[in-house]
Amino acid sequence: MKTRLVWMLGLWVLTTAGCGGGPTPGPGPDATIPSAPTEPVSLDKNDYPVFPDADAGADPEVSAEDGGAGFTGEGWTTNTDFDFIGDPRAVKGGRIVQDTNDFPGTLRIFGPDVTVWNQVLHELVYERLINSHPTSLDFIPHLATHWQESEDHRSFRFRIDPNARFSDGEPVTAEDVVATWDLMMKPSTQAANYRALLAGFERPVAETKYIVSVQSTESSWRNLGNLSLLWIFPAHVIETLDDDDDYLRGYNYKMMPGSGAYVLNEEDLDRGNSVTIRRREDYWAEHQRRNIGRHNFDEITDLVVRDRNLAFEMFKRGDTDTYFVNRAQMWAEELEFEQVQKGWIQKRKIFTQQPQGIQAMAFNMRRAPFDDIRVRQALILLFNRQQLIEKLFYNEYQPQNSIFPGGVYENKNNPPNLYDPERAMELLAEAGWSERDSQGRLLKDGQPFNLQLTYYLQSSEPMLTVYQEDLRSVGIGLTLRLITPATLMKLLDERQFDFVSIAYSASSPYPMPETMWRSELADQPASNNLTGFKNARVDEIIEAYDGSSDLDTRIELMQELDNIVANEYVFVLQWFAPFHRVVYWNKYGQPEGYLDRIPEMGVSEVLRLWWVDPVKQAALDDALRNDRALEVGPSEIRYWLDYEDPAEAPDPSAP
Repeated sequence: MKTRLVWMLGLWVLTTAGCGGGPTPGPGPDATIPSAPTEPVSLDKNDYPVFPDADAGADPEVSAEDGGAGFTGEGWTTNTDFDFIGDPRAVKGGRIVQDTNDFPGTLRIFGPDVTVWNQVLHELVYERLINSHPTSLDFIPHLATHWQESEDHRSFRFRIDPNARFSDGEPVTAEDVVATWDLMMKPSTQAANYRALLAGFERPVAETKYIVSVQSTESSWRNLGNLSLLWIFPAHVIETLDDDDDYLRGYNYKMMPGSGAYVLNEEDLDRGNSVTIRRREDYWAEHQRRNIGRHNFDEITDLVVRDRNLAFEMFKRGDTDTYFVNRAQMWAEELEFEQVQKGWIQKRKIFTQQPQGIQAMAFNMRRAPFDDIRVRQALILLFNRQQLIEKLFYNEYQPQNSIFPGGVYENKNNPPNLYDPERAMELLAEAGWSERDSQGRLLKDGQPFNLQLTYYLQSSEPMLTVYQEDLRSVGIGLTLRLITPATLMKLLDERQFDFVSIAYSASSPYPMPETMWRSELADQPASNNLTGFKNARVDEIIEAYDGSSDLDTRIELMQELDNIVANEYVFVLQWFAPFHRVVYWNKYGQPEGYLDRIPEMGVSEVLRLWWVDPVKQAALDDALRNDRALEVGPSEIRYWLDYEDPAEAPDPSAP
């Protein structure tokens, strides 16, 4: 799931983050140097129990019937047959430093100033009751060992693992689920997107120390999945919050204890410069099968480098170890420098089956002139996508005409929005922009047509400049305003923008449309309904989608929604690509697919799945000392594209 939950879409403000810790800087004082295993490593999943030392930490006063020691799970559901997510051959230790282009506006996951960076952080520090396996998409245990779901999808129970512990040593209990719910549902927490997803549920009930139940007022196939979105926070900390705004103020730059593999200590927060999290030596679930080969780095540091050119130069000289390439020109023309040719740096284009997100320029339809659909459509028709894809982007991308691009939910009858200045000028004339001044500028009521586009990635300027020139040629002025991601988030949360460049990444295999398209969120701050979209039929579709148990029906409903949104012209849609491009210093080990089949957070999977390979590290060190070349690996990783027979592979569109 992503922050700013859209369809599990996260507002991708920090997509340019790279990972580092190159050959020049060594591990930090608390980061161990990994060593190679001395014994053969088993690749048989059955050698790694799902629940090692089951119930060893159970409260002896809690009976088996109440979820304590001896609990059999009879009448409950669990999953003990799932495959590895990580690679058992991974080794623990070492350090990775990732660059980010701005310091986070907050460490919170609820409230204003939250970006995808916060999502990545919380995935490492906190855990959910259950989660989806990234290959099979089946639910697997996390904090809960077992769960129950009624046939009508309205009643749910979870049994908490008695071994689960927060980083401060306190046990995870059913009361923590209730307290987390209460915190999230408080209006002062400003968790509008989460509340929209979980609005149909009643307050959870702690039946026993280890068993929690939840009732829904609505029957939906998505209910169990929606409940799985909750990270669980400690009740004993939440209970110390007195005032309504204690959470927003008190936890802006500190974190409650989590039950996950990493912890963020206050002394590891260097305001404005870096954030470091450390792997827990006492992580309660380290030896569970779901975590084998995952969470390998002792330290993960986010280093603020606001200039992308500087970040690339830092990577090339070894100050950081990976760099995620978001420019086609760089991939095509700028990656044949000496370190790449000698194999010291490897480059990979990694294909996955991850659903595609949205890259676009968004209109604030609450404001003129974007409240006029003719103006919005005209500005879309003046965006020459195909020329940009061919001339600037080396045909790396595919044009996007859908909010669900490239999958079964895309409506193929959406308007193609081909470059058409003649039709655009007709639409503008109909909207009243028919006169011109002596400078050739379009006028309405004597005022020139001037726009401001806000953006946060300097690397997008070549594309935006072309659009600026195309608009100027027809009499429209476009001012380009570069701001930081943190500033952008503030403006978006407060709806203080006109025209903005945004990108959303999809991390759920199926659409979750309510947080972006439900009418009631259009005027709520800090929600994903950025554009002010309101449509009664879309509200009906969302309700029907939630209540349908038939996949084909849900696909038809989302295709209808997609077409309605497309014909409202709320975005200047751009392009998409089914891969991630990364260059990295040649010291890492990776699973066969490099990333998950359905990456939860895309390129951030590097933090959870890769490791410092001691053999590769030694070879790289030797090559650097002696100016010796290393093997250059394949530039494309198509493991997940070739995964099984397409007819047999799990359907990423199915829940």
